[in-house]
Amino acid sequence: MDNNEHIRFRKILLSLHGSLSREVKEATSADSSITPDNAIGRLTRMEAIQSQAMSVAGKERMKKRIQAIERALTAIDDGTYGTCVRCGEPIPSGRLEVMPESRVCVPCAQRG
Repeated sequence: MDNNEHIRFRKILLSLHGSLSREVKEATSADSSITPDNAIGRLTRMEAIQSQAMSVAGKERMKKRIQAIERALTAIDDGTYGTCVRCGEPIPSGRLEVMPESRVCVPCAQRG
């Protein structure tokens, strides 16, 4: 992967990082509006609890993706971005376009 590609993917990763960080902040502020204790009726309370659980799970997924993006940015700095951490082969640009934070190639990801 050449320097121009590193620059391009750095921009993509930084943009994604900013977007996800904003979404986490917005989700955190929205969580305060979900209060199961103030819900009226059993179904409404259950819906509030379910909504709160889904919100927490969504935030955790976003936080994990942010961490993966930060690792990818570090890999760009190290010069290892775009190389599979398992087999050492280059990760195809198409995969990085879809998941720029990918650390493994498709065959290694399929093996688990």
